Amino acid sequence: MLRLTEALHKVIKAHGEVSYPFEGCGLLLGRVVDGVNVVTEVRPLPNVWPVEEEKRVRFRIAEDDWRDVELAAMLKGLDVVGVFHSHPDSLPVASPRDLAWAAWPGYSYLITQVQGGTAVLSRSWQLLPDRSGFVEEDVVIE
Repeated sequence: MLRLTEALHKVIKAHGEVSYPFEGCGLLLGRVVDGVNVVTEVRPLPNVWPVEEEKRVRFRIAEDDWRDVELAAMLKGLDVVGVFHSHPDSLPVASPRDLAWAAWPGYSYLITQVQGGTAVLSRSWQLLPDRSGFVEEDVVIE
């Protein structure tokens, strides 16, 4: 399960909208509490996928950005508990591309559908331990 506030969800949706027509992305920070990924901060980050036109269906977080966010989180006693990204004009369903790049079972992979520049729906996924696929997880927005 993934738990976050409405305010944090708004930040995620806004990042997807300003990134449109490309995928927006970032990291979910917080703690795991009784098996629930509880998000207390989000860090929108640039999509640095090297081929501009492919950014409509792909994203990449720069290693330096990831490291800097992870170190800052550690100093606050937080962990990276997931990754978020948007699917421009596409359903918020984990794709084969998402599976190929996902690496951390236990992380929440939150995907927001951005239709015509407006964020409409978010769903979250957990990578199976054997990395063979995703299973949808409940999202609680408070």
